[in-house]
Amino acid sequence: MIVSLVLALGCEKELKEHPLPASLKKKIQQESDPTVKAQEVTGTIRVEDALAASVPEDASLFIIARKPGQESGPPLAVRRHSFAKLPFDYSIGPQQVMLEGNVFEGTINLTARLDQDGNAKPSPGDIEGTLTVQAGDKQANIVLDRQIEGTKKTIAGTVRLGPGMENKAPENGALFLIARPEGVEKGFPLAVKLEKAVKLPYTFTLSQQDVMLPGAEFDGRMTLIARLDSDGDARPGPGDLQGHVVAEPGDSGVDIVLDTPVTLE
Repeated sequence: MIVSLVLALGCEKELKEHPLPASLKKKIQQESDPTVKAQEVTGTIRVEDALAASVPEDASLFIIARKPGQESGPPLAVRRHSFAKLPFDYSIGPQQVMLEGNVFEGTINLTARLDQDGNAKPSPGDIEGTLTVQAGDKQANIVLDRQIEGTKKTIAGTVRLGPGMENKAPENGALFLIARPEGVEKGFPLAVKLEKAVKLPYTFTLSQQDVMLPGAEFDGRMTLIARLDSDGDARPGPGDLQGHVVAEPGDSGVDIVLDTPVTLE
């Protein structure tokens, strides 16, 4: 009994010494505040039948709220859902407001977007729909009925064996395609693609979908490294073959020649 009391007092003391962050306190208060729930907008998001076949694989769903007339700058509120299955029941309200002092009330323009690259900015191939609502609307159903047009940022080309490399190519090797900003040799690559058991020559594409880090953009001049790998390990090792070339999004017909055996230093 005494031990339990001591532990309880100790826990209470520790809680007092480590108060909750103000942002977390505010979130907890909002979750239990009926007026906050009353201001939430809820509904269902679905894609128009004609665009169902164009839904990007593993797309993220962004729900963005803006005040009328606001076309740029930070939105009023944002929600993001990964791997959302449509139709999708959504809600957005005061808890998702981005900047302190902004109020989720009155007329609000909502945009829902199925995004293929995880970047909050719209890009070609994304599918979106819009709806004007009033804060508190509970049947604000949004139809994704427009595909964003434009040229996708891709690099396309061929990977092939260099002269005299036929007998040095690993059998059933995995092909790594790695993109780094030009001049950057270390750290996380900008984009990576892995293809198993390829037959050369191999036609490839790299695009925003292959970017490693959320928010990074597949843009600018970059070094493409192709490596035919003997053991499936992302790190280069003896027996691998590799080659590289400099390219930028929009390039096609890029020729990467595997002409350099990897050796241990």
